[in-house]
Amino acid sequence: MRELEKGSILQNLLYLSVPLLITNLMQNFFSVFDMFLLGKIGVSAQAAISITGFIFGVFWSMEGGLMTGAAAVISRYAGRKDYDGLKKAVVNVIFAGYVMGLIFAAVNIIFMDKILIYFGAKGETFALAKSIYLLSLISLINDSGLFVFFGVLRAAGGIRKHFYLLFVSIALNTILEPVFIYGWVGFPQLGIMGAPLARLISYFVTTFIMIYILTQKEGILKIQRKDIKLDRKFLANYVGISTPAMLQGVASNIAALVMLKIAAPHGDALLATMGIGSRIDVFVMMLGWAIGSSVAVMVGHNMGAGQIKRAEDSVITGLKMYSLFTFTCWLIAYNFAPMIIKFFNPDYTVIQYGVQYLRIVSPFYLLMGVGLLAGAAFNGAGSTKTPMSINIVAFFALQIPLAFFLSRNPAIGHKAIFISIASVFVFQGIVGWIFYKKGHWKSKEI
Repeated sequence: MRELEKGSILQNLLYLSVPLLITNLMQNFFSVFDMFLLGKIGVSAQAAISITGFIFGVFWSMEGGLMTGAAAVISRYAGRKDYDGLKKAVVNVIFAGYVMGLIFAAVNIIFMDKILIYFGAKGETFALAKSIYLLSLISLINDSGLFVFFGVLRAAGGIRKHFYLLFVSIALNTILEPVFIYGWVGFPQLGIMGAPLARLISYFVTTFIMIYILTQKEGILKIQRKDIKLDRKFLANYVGISTPAMLQGVASNIAALVMLKIAAPHGDALLATMGIGSRIDVFVMMLGWAIGSSVAVMVGHNMGAGQIKRAEDSVITGLKMYSLFTFTCWLIAYNFAPMIIKFFNPDYTVIQYGVQYLRIVSPFYLLMGVGLLAGAAFNGAGSTKTPMSINIVAFFALQIPLAFFLSRNPAIGHKAIFISIASVFVFQGIVGWIFYKKGHWKSKEI
């Protein structure tokens, strides 16, 4: 495991960020590959996956909160070299992950039919969605603990192990899914059921590797029988850190749904534009998430070691790295907007809307980066209520009211949607930086 409280800050950030970026790209590639395979089955299959995918998006927002909380506590213990405390934390955060997965699965099983009907599933789509729902939920129970363990590995400085494990999972899933869906090499043709079965098997293999690392392999994460104890005080503290982090993602998902509802009356071209714009924004943010996660780990390690100045320097170094990228993305998006939008959709109206979107939103990518990295600093310190509060105000007191009321002004119309998205970047960047400079996060105890 790498000691992140020593050595070059830039080299440590690169060491952490590059594998994270690659794994993000791999996961996005598999998502596209998955939809391609299911598209060959039929529209109903894709619709069923889309509906369950949205429901599970709520789960991944919650899981992201658990991973953020795990990173905050594990990196703090690792930084102060409290390896007994570290092992206690590992056992408890993984336990919390499985409990969250079980609760999520139980609620969804009880209300399965009502949930699917609410999201518009009917006829063949309803039958297909229901057929994969239960198997997908079983898979998510396993994922819930496993991905918290991935967060543990990152936070402890074992980013390469995290990379290798996720690579094994995705590679195995990529191989097994078409085999199960289409019935290759002697397997029965399972159709849409092949997708969740492939994921279940692939990630269970990785879970067994996780158990080996925790129980057999030497190192700071090796768990012995004496370490397997639940600590109510620790769990309460962990839940207190993780819950606001969960709400950060949940707030974003809810706001996105409301924005789609506001945009819908303006027609399909605007909805298509928002989808394209969202993909471009996510591409820009992808590197930011990798750097931000790395900064959070660096902050936790160095605060654990009592090196507050080095924790601050880690944030500023990460911000400089990401700002260079966001500045470049702004120049490209602003100046080549027509070409970029046309690549996604050649429709004339979509291109017009898309150019407006990029030229209104992209100038604020720099501020988006400031907000993202400030949020990473808060999360890494365990001060997760600050970014939660910023996000809730940004989405529900600023973005949604702006979009709703300005879009009713004929002189502004649909451009209100784009202005409101840009306003979130501005608010998160400015307010995030103000709270970062105030420095309350530096005194957070874990």
